Amino acid sequence: MALVCASLRGGSFGIAFLALSACSSVPYTPRPIDADASAAEYRARSAQADGLKAFAVANGYAGADWPPAQWGLKELTLAAWYFHADMRDARARAKVARAQQGAAGARRSWFGRLKPERHSRAPADGDSPWSLGLELEIPLVAPGRRAALAERNAFLASAAEIDVAQAAWAVRARVRDSLDELQASRSAIQTFDAQIEERKNIIAMVNRRVDAGILSARELGTERYLFAQLINLRDQQLGAYQRAQGNLAAALGLPLDALAGVNLRPPAEAMPDTDLAADALRRQALRNRLDVHRKLLEFGAADAEVKQAVAAQNPEITMGPGYAWDQGDNIWSLALGLSLPPAAQAQAAIREALARRELAAEQFAATQIAAIQRAERAGAQYQLARERIASAQLQMREQQEQEARVLRQFDAGAADRLQRVVARIDALTAHMQYQSVLADARQALAQLEDALQRPLLGDFEVLPEIGESPSRSENNANVEP
Repeated sequence: MALVCASLRGGSFGIAFLALSACSSVPYTPRPIDADASAAEYRARSAQADGLKAFAVANGYAGADWPPAQWGLKELTLAAWYFHADMRDARARAKVARAQQGAAGARRSWFGRLKPERHSRAPADGDSPWSLGLELEIPLVAPGRRAALAERNAFLASAAEIDVAQAAWAVRARVRDSLDELQASRSAIQTFDAQIEERKNIIAMVNRRVDAGILSARELGTERYLFAQLINLRDQQLGAYQRAQGNLAAALGLPLDALAGVNLRPPAEAMPDTDLAADALRRQALRNRLDVHRKLLEFGAADAEVKQAVAAQNPEITMGPGYAWDQGDNIWSLALGLSLPPAAQAQAAIREALARRELAAEQFAATQIAAIQRAERAGAQYQLARERIASAQLQMREQQEQEARVLRQFDAGAADRLQRVVARIDALTAHMQYQSVLADARQALAQLEDALQRPLLGDFEVLPEIGESPSRSENNANVEP
């Protein structure tokens, strides 16, 4: 800051200029939105994108193994973290929170004014009746108040980072559920196809027996009715499969046709043998649950607001140095301003901050209890699902053994072709029931994963730190609208 003074005599004015050399300005940078380019970028997305490969390598995947021959949950999750809009939105919100944290920690600006004055009585020596002064206002903020504000914004910035991790978990969960739905539908369609072929054989054999007078037309009608039911169920499952494809594409943030070249890895039938003891589930939930951590950060921010309200009781002090030039006379001044908030207003603000802190404490406790209860319920449901797997597996093996016995009897001439086909259909039905129980168990495991927010399906030991994906402007580069 520099003061420049000049004196002009013989009816001229004295002028003082204030130069604030410490000021800096950031130029405006336009950021247009090109809707056509954005839509083109979406249509051009694919699992073979170079940026996706770089993102996967940055998150622990071997570059030589990308793109993978088969896509499981891990590979699909990496693609979703790269493409999905929810991840971009969470990262952008975290940037806003960090920017707010930096702005809140900045010192309050000084205020200055120029005071030209004109004297009504002309000077005797003929000098100008004008004088020029400069006044500054420098706020002196108490350190405790500034520290409380910085502490509050640091907690909120950390909470925004938690939101990025929460978005990553939610994206993975949608990919997991859509993939399970798709794979269950595909398995059911394959079993229906096998049953339909066997039902065709039964209808042909029953039809011949009706023609020979061995069976009645009513039995042929029954078989045809069962066949029509199978066709209807297969068509319903095909519709579910197509919906699951759309859900998976949406969960990945990819166009539907981008899934055409993605070879999905079949799901593993073995369920993980996780510790389902109540104490272990409670510990994992309290350690991993992101909403619990966020509520703790919100309590920290509320506590910082109490500190800020308490510090606001102290008066605000403003120091005001001044300078005036009056016909060759340099006049210096120093003023001190004191702003004391009304006691009732300050106490009301403190009471409000205390109430908000108490609310944050209650919300943290409620979130913590809800996390424990959810983990315990999910653990019990998964335990029950695992027991049902054992029962369905035993039933499937019994039907397979029965089919093998009938086949041996058929080879020995003790059973006919119809009995052999019926035994095959019973085995396929038991296999379908087993697959249905497996799908239910995977859903129960998914609910346990969400309750603990810990990966249990073998894709990740823990969720990695999610790096930045390219900005939308970078994705739009080299894309023809």
